[in-house]
Amino acid sequence: MTAAPSVARQRLLEVASDLFYREGIRAIGVDTIVEQSGVGKATLYRHFPTKDDLIAAYLEEEDRRHWRWFEEVIAAHEGEPVKQLLAWFEACAQRLTEPGFRGCPFLNALAEIAEASHPAYRCAVEHERELQRRLFHLSQQAGAHDPEQLANQLLLVINGALTSASLLGEATPAVQLTTIAAHLIDLQLARAQAKP
Repeated sequence: MTAAPSVARQRLLEVASDLFYREGIRAIGVDTIVEQSGVGKATLYRHFPTKDDLIAAYLEEEDRRHWRWFEEVIAAHEGEPVKQLLAWFEACAQRLTEPGFRGCPFLNALAEIAEASHPAYRCAVEHERELQRRLFHLSQQAGAHDPEQLANQLLLVINGALTSASLLGEATPAVQLTTIAAHLIDLQLARAQAKP
């Protein structure tokens, strides 16, 4: 039986997560987190011995939340992989238009942290690999001509939309996201049906 996380740890993680997402990982120091959380520095270091540990915990929590959300979205279309893919892209498009949207926390982390040995870098890369794996699995179930190619294309499309929303305004990528994804899926299914 595992112990419930402490209230102080949870408060530190919530404040750090909000600040890291809104302002950037490198821009926020532990003093700001301590000040805004109301938790003492000694308590912070007891739960997170280094800032890197706190960054990694932030991304691990984001990862858990993302996969919970992913499963909720596709569960509505159990046994219909094409609809599951399209529903997920529609849900992503909606997220692009939410107030306070500032991109994907994993892509943001990769933009800020280039050291492959950093725990946050590893967490972000693993998240992207898992997304590609899940897209491949759904593409395969959907009967795509080349599921790996489709998964890679869909990954590029979603990552492009996530990174360009702040540049182009959320409306343009959100509108185009589902259109492009549906087109790529249709092309793969048509090629599969055209096989001799």
